Amino acid sequence: MEIEVNWKAVVSGIILTVILGPLLRLLIPSLMGVLSILLASVACGYIADKDYLNGAVNGVIMGAAVGIINILMVYIKTGIMNIPILSILIYALAGDMSLGFLGGSAGSILGSFRD
Repeated sequence: MEIEVNWKAVVSGIILTVILGPLLRLLIPSLMGVLSILLASVACGYIADKDYLNGAVNGVIMGAAVGIINILMVYIKTGIMNIPILSILIYALAGDMSLGFLGGSAGSILGSFRD
């Protein structure tokens, strides 16, 4: 089994997360971050168009990219990056990657039903 990274799926997931974030903030502010990453990673796994392992890997890469973007946004907004803030953001990065794993797996399983 060969693992392939579908960059089109990863970039589409990142763009979808950026779009869904503000939209979901209007509807469900408390779950905005979780839902935007989860829905975008489902789309990422669906677009990856392989087995669930490839969908999961693409979802994890998308989640990691979104987490790194979040870390950069916090740094740009606050101008401070000390150890307590960085440790919280690292935990958030792990959470983004976990959501990407779950959503990417689910999206690739959904994609397997269309065949």
